[in-house]
Amino acid sequence: MMPWRNSLPFRISLVFLLTTLLIESVLFILLYHTLLGERVVEEMDRLESRAESHASVLAMSFDEETISHVATMESETDTKVAIVAPDQTVLDTSNRFPDVLSGFIGDVSNPTTLDETVVLETDWENKPYLAVRTPIESMDGATRYGYVYMFLPTEIIHGISHRLQVRFLYITAIALIVTALTFLLLSRLISNPIQQLRRATENVLTRPDQLTLPTSRVDEIGELARSIESMSLELVRLKNERNQFLSNLAHEIKTPLTYLQGYAEIASKPQTPIALKEQSIQTILEESQALTELVENAFQLAQLDENTFTLHKEDIMVSELCVDLTRVLTSMFRVTPITFESRLANMADVPLCIDHNRIIQVFRALGHNAIEHSGATHVTLDGTLKQDTILFTIRDDGRGIPEEDVPYIFERLYRVEKSRSRRTGGSGLGLAIAQQIIQYHEGSLHVASNHSGTTFTIVLPLLKNEPLPVYR
Repeated sequence: MMPWRNSLPFRISLVFLLTTLLIESVLFILLYHTLLGERVVEEMDRLESRAESHASVLAMSFDEETISHVATMESETDTKVAIVAPDQTVLDTSNRFPDVLSGFIGDVSNPTTLDETVVLETDWENKPYLAVRTPIESMDGATRYGYVYMFLPTEIIHGISHRLQVRFLYITAIALIVTALTFLLLSRLISNPIQQLRRATENVLTRPDQLTLPTSRVDEIGELARSIESMSLELVRLKNERNQFLSNLAHEIKTPLTYLQGYAEIASKPQTPIALKEQSIQTILEESQALTELVENAFQLAQLDENTFTLHKEDIMVSELCVDLTRVLTSMFRVTPITFESRLANMADVPLCIDHNRIIQVFRALGHNAIEHSGATHVTLDGTLKQDTILFTIRDDGRGIPEEDVPYIFERLYRVEKSRSRRTGGSGLGLAIAQQIIQYHEGSLHVASNHSGTTFTIVLPLLKNEPLPVYR
């Protein structure tokens, strides 16, 4: 049994699982950094807004009371504030002002930034504080009172980051569980029908009646199941036909062999009269010829089945073929009481690409069928040109073929009159070979029959790009 890790459903589901995990990981990372980045920007905007708000209050009343009030307000929050004079002298700070923040105060290395709000520190991952500086100016903008420094501990951002990480870990765990369950479900949904189809294909020849396929599904599995079911029925039919054909062929071969053995024993006895010996020898020759014909026909059918039957096609004019058909069939019917009439004298000169000998073989088989089995008194051969095909019809006025037998007359070893002996009934292979020869020519052979006679119609394609002649 195939290891589960080598099965196709497992591989498909594993690819799905890995692809889903990769997509989820990328999305989670992007979402984490996006949310965290947006939160950092919000905190920076809030810090700038508070600094500018304090600067506006101090600009309206820049005195010790207001300065102390601003410092006291920030003492109750997470942020820190420092109010400095224009010369960067610290005027007041919020309570518990860390010494580490003193490094931000007094940095006037870039004078152009002193006239606007500027962010002094944004590296929240490596630094302990974010820093913003805003100038304090009079209402008319003519006097610079000093600066407001606002600081936000980065541990707040780290706390936000930690909470996001925890939440994303929970989400990732849930996603992993859901994805794993989906993996198992998908593997089972794909695996079960495939395993069922695999078991069915193992029994398709041995136990075709026990097939249980999901043919009711409306997906690819259902289509495959229906195809396998059709294939199973076709294989069973072919198997039955093969067995029936081999059985019939064995019977057909056994009959002439029995004749050969019996008459050979008669001819070999010294006391057998001369006349009986001659009759026995003649019978042996006839049976040998019948056996040779049967084996040759069976060999041709084998070649047709194995696609090793070779056609030697050549271009030939319709008028030339009609002359040959008329000559061959006339010679066949001349030694019979049946009247034969050919109506192919005025056929146009248009080309065909055929195996001449094989087409003659087909018409010989149809003529032999009319002579031996139709009980007809009159047979006609007609031809009609269509736009791109030519139709030949052989009609007889015999007793016809029973309606229930018409669909089967091209089957191998099939005989209309089951009571006929092998000698009068033929081998039952001629029409089967004739039909396949015509099909190899990309044509068709049809039969129509009733109580007033039988008509065989042969359709052969003309050479392409050869227009029919116009008669005026």
